[in-house]
Amino acid sequence: MKFAKHWQSIAVAVNKDWFGRSEVAVWGASDTSAEEAGRQAQSRAERFKTLLSRGLAALREYEYWNGYIREEVVEEITAADGRVLAVLTRNSYGATVLNTESVLFGDIDIAEPGLFSRLLTLFGRPLRDESYYLKRIEDYQKTQPQLSFKVYRTCAGLRFVITNASFQPESKAVVALFTALGVDPLYRHLCRQQTCYRARLTPKPWRLGLERPDSRFPRNEREQAQFERWLQQYRLAASRKSVTRLLKTVGTANADPDIAHIIELHDRYACSSAAELA
Repeated sequence: MKFAKHWQSIAVAVNKDWFGRSEVAVWGASDTSAEEAGRQAQSRAERFKTLLSRGLAALREYEYWNGYIREEVVEEITAADGRVLAVLTRNSYGATVLNTESVLFGDIDIAEPGLFSRLLTLFGRPLRDESYYLKRIEDYQKTQPQLSFKVYRTCAGLRFVITNASFQPESKAVVALFTALGVDPLYRHLCRQQTCYRARLTPKPWRLGLERPDSRFPRNEREQAQFERWLQQYRLAASRKSVTRLLKTVGTANADPDIAHIIELHDRYACSSAAELA
């Protein structure tokens, strides 16, 4: 997983006609020290300036993400022997996200069927609704009886987790599994790029009638004070909603203890008794 404890930025002057402002922040990150993050920021700023001198098109070569996910680390979840099993982070719009290299989560988007999709059912094409994707998971599990799944309903579709086996996020087995089950393409890309699985545990703020936070991590003192006020509102509104609702378990294999620990945490945060999903 690519999360850093230390972040430093350097302001670089830019062409206002290109960027809509006179300077941008170039970030450096390190998991060891603020000094190392500063050196990374300086190195990246120099690279950024070089690309700027070559013209706007050259900026396509600039790797903005720095090898790290720019999110606040809220908590590390460890096993009894001290191994890090998962990391809870707060994403750019303030939601808490579970990140793990060892527990396979997948998200499936289910679009509201339009008239064309309904017409196609007259010619034998199945309606790609909740029942369709549930059956797809069940059929897949029959071909892989050693695996067990928990399947949840989300606001926009389904979420599943494999309860008894671990898979490397960038492995060919995961690519095949995600393809077979119709996992969201953007989610597949993020898993490969960030070398971890992600499961949002708290609602998206706009589904609670709230705006996004005005700032993004890492924040200065003024921004942090504003964010804390926003966070109080968000937590109160989020307590009335649920992110997931358990639909069913597919397969009978016993859960791995480490995986069970992460799933218990997921369910405690994301699978509340609230009736409405957000």
